[in-house]
Amino acid sequence: YARNLLDAADGAFSTNTYISLEDQEAEYCRKAEEVLAHGKKPMASGTVIENALLALEIAASLLKKDRMDARQLGMESLCLLTDPTRTGVETALIASRVVLTGSAQDESTDDDDYEANEWGIREAILALVQFGRLGDDGAFEQDSYSDNDSDAQGHPDEQRHNEMLHNLALAVLANALDVLENHGRRLCEIGSESPSSVADSFLSESEQMAGKDLMKTLLSKLRSAEAKPHDATLSAKCLGSLCGASRDARRRAKELKAKQIVQTALEVGERTNVKLEKESQKVITTLTKMEDDPEHPPQE
Repeated sequence: YARNLLDAADGAFSTNTYISLEDQEAEYCRKAEEVLAHGKKPMASGTVIENALLALEIAASLLKKDRMDARQLGMESLCLLTDPTRTGVETALIASRVVLTGSAQDESTDDDDYEANEWGIREAILALVQFGRLGDDGAFEQDSYSDNDSDAQGHPDEQRHNEMLHNLALAVLANALDVLENHGRRLCEIGSESPSSVADSFLSESEQMAGKDLMKTLLSKLRSAEAKPHDATLSAKCLGSLCGASRDARRRAKELKAKQIVQTALEVGERTNVKLEKESQKVITTLTKMEDDPEHPPQE
């Protein structure tokens, strides 16, 4: 409100055009809730692209709020937008591309109003996956994260909220990588890459941005499968898609002895969690095929 006070002092404040911060946030939440409520509807291709970009912009703006409910709604929107069974393949392709590359480049769209690189969606997902929390205004600030940060956990309510956002971020990443695995050629038609180059670039750029190895982070979640099976399940899903698409991921998995770690998670899944068992088995199958025929990846 400081800016409004200064404008009023200068005589430039108008009550006719003033929109309160609460009203702005309410409008963002209303639009995001509409996205969640409507789900998949048949639309013309141009309308799908337009609506997908608008929904992504709204989700990005919600992640930049300092309110817990707004950030949660933003992440839930991204979960929906990257799921082709909920919003359709076209929308999921655009949303997944933004998550993995930071770009929504679509040669059929000449709309400069949507600058995906400025939304910070990929950075927000990586911050939550790698560090379990967002920086100020939803920004990704590498210097503000530390494994030994005594304030990392914060208030118990904030800790629970961050754990929920972390799980949602894993779900978004798992969805996006699944789209790359199953619709990779269509996703890459938007740009000029191959599915393997998108996956390789994502791994490389994520380490540059976060200063942490994403493969190592995902495997650490599998090590904690007994305590957090849902996080482990989503991490296994991410690993399976990455190893299926990326030669770098398969090489790194071998270096980190991923197969042994996933085998332990599989045993936990067999005892306690069917989804964890299923996703862990997929990863082991992929890694086994890699060992049997290292020159030919299981899936391209």
